[in-house]
Amino acid sequence: MGYSVPLIFAFFFIPLLISGLGKERFGLLSLSWVMIGYFSFFDFGIGKSVTKVISEKIGNRESQDIPKIFWNSLSFLFWISVVVMILGFFFVPSLVQKFIQIRPENYKESLETFYLIVVSIPLVASTTSVRGLLEAYQRFDVVNFYRIILGVSTFVVPYFVFLIVNSLFWIVFSLLFIRLLVWFMYLKGALKTNSKLSENFSFLFKFKTLKPVLKISVWITIVNVVGPVILYSDRFLISSLLSLTDVTFYSTPYEMITKLLILPTAFVGVLFPAFSASYVSDPELAGNLFRRAAKFVFLIVFPVVFLITVFSFEGLYVWLDTEFAEKSVLVLQFLSIGIMFSSLSSIPNNFFQGIGKPNIPAVLNMIELPIYLLFMYLFIKWYGIIGAAFFWMLAAGLDAIINYLIVYKKFRIKLESNLLIAIIISTLTVYILPFYLKNFMSKSLLSISVVTIFIITTWKFLIKESEKVFLLERISKLRLRR
Repeated sequence: MGYSVPLIFAFFFIPLLISGLGKERFGLLSLSWVMIGYFSFFDFGIGKSVTKVISEKIGNRESQDIPKIFWNSLSFLFWISVVVMILGFFFVPSLVQKFIQIRPENYKESLETFYLIVVSIPLVASTTSVRGLLEAYQRFDVVNFYRIILGVSTFVVPYFVFLIVNSLFWIVFSLLFIRLLVWFMYLKGALKTNSKLSENFSFLFKFKTLKPVLKISVWITIVNVVGPVILYSDRFLISSLLSLTDVTFYSTPYEMITKLLILPTAFVGVLFPAFSASYVSDPELAGNLFRRAAKFVFLIVFPVVFLITVFSFEGLYVWLDTEFAEKSVLVLQFLSIGIMFSSLSSIPNNFFQGIGKPNIPAVLNMIELPIYLLFMYLFIKWYGIIGAAFFWMLAAGLDAIINYLIVYKKFRIKLESNLLIAIIISTLTVYILPFYLKNFMSKSLLSISVVTIFIITTWKFLIKESEKVFLLERISKLRLRR
């Protein structure tokens, strides 16, 4: 829910923002979203480390240590992010001048906006620590509620601010003000969840108390810094090599299609503390959780990806206009397929971190980073935004394969053979068929046939009897509520 509701608002408000701001300035707003999103990862791994350490403390009935761990982690993260913010000020002019192709009349506004974004680093980064405590206590109701507020405001607030003042600076300022309010609401929720927190407040931190958190966070820091560089570098390279207008044609379908990650993100939010709590005491249970999560993520994501890939041109035409449909159709198709791979990758990535092995994705990301940046640069240089989308899809697929191979080789967790066959066949189907269909009727007939066959084979060969009973019971309860 915390990720799906904003999708509805994005669908409605993105066309209005493009129309009002223009393609170049909307491209700049997209980069602002990217940077703010990146800073939320730039928490030195403290957020997830807090979740893991506090989850273990709860499981071991050592709750008396939690307040000290929480405040030490929060204060450490705040002060270190202040240092990063100060250093960031020195790089803003170079970033705007050398890496963003922007018209002279928009330079001053861009510079002011990026300075403002740098100021937000302590706010955005420290939010993850407060949220980490709530997730450790499995207060996903609180986390999802404020996640909805942030997600919706990302698209709604810029439009209404634009109606008052046509300035990207004030648009971004309003977004950061909302984040400040949500930060205090998260803190209020944390204080209600653990009343002992209010008795141990401190702006200072002790490394001795932080030791169990920092021990894990070092590797998670690498993942949180390097991973988002891989995730977001495509748009910065496009703005540098091509133009902000091209960023708009790329980032608009990207913003929508990446919202499909709402499903694995929701799974991962629940599974991370579950992996942390179960792996040591019951590794078989952790393995079963892993297999089940991977299976249901695939079963739900594939039909959506297939339909988007088939009807991408029609969707862009109805949602935006003919120009977007013509220039962004292949971008949307390639990104859709890539999202299916990324959805599957999210399970092993968080499994590694949940069981205390964050070094695995960290090392993998460090190996991938230079290769990814080189080939992303070349594909954009050679083929423009279509090349960027194609290589993003290719890299996501290879990353998924490598992650699952590591899980199998190192932890002996193997996906069901039926699921592997289904993934291979589905990947070939979604990669080949949609690109050769032009007629709407043929697309419709193909979609009905593929989705019907997929549902029947899934129910017969992939879903176990116990899972069928559970699903049928849930459906019956929903009917009774109506």
